[in-house]
Amino acid sequence: MYPNQRDKYLFDIRDYKIERVIGRGGCAIVYEVKKKKTNELFVIKTNYIQNKRFISREVDILIFAHHPTIIRFNGFSYKDFNNEENITILMDYMKKGSLADFIELESTSNTPNEYDNTKKQIILIGIARGMMLLHKYHIIHRDLKPENILLDENLLPHISDFGLSKF
Repeated sequence: MYPNQRDKYLFDIRDYKIERVIGRGGCAIVYEVKKKKTNELFVIKTNYIQNKRFISREVDILIFAHHPTIIRFNGFSYKDFNNEENITILMDYMKKGSLADFIELESTSNTPNEYDNTKKQIILIGIARGMMLLHKYHIIHRDLKPENILLDENLLPHISDFGLSKF
């Protein structure tokens, strides 16, 4: 994708307020944020790695891959919350957390009642469908794991974290 085509997805990070840190990795930090004007919740992933090729590829994949089982991309910024040159990606907030969270809850018999065998099958089929779409467009995820499957309020799966992915 050409850089000027990406520019229509730019957002102003000053329109968002950090609510909390959701996670940290070796390459990025993930925040739950609130849009100041509407109080809507989103997730922002700030990439601290300096390999612009990987980050650019992640943005391009998120712009390209639209499907109900892929995390919805809402835009990106060239700056982070500290006004430093770190690409920041804005995505939908998934209320129920990750599939890894539910697997952990299941190991201690603490899952919510709605997490039944039917929901588990829906999650599995959703992941397979999302991967099928990615592969159809020659996108390889390369980091598919329960931590990168996010669940919305209806426990529907959304594949996320395309930092290691490539076309």
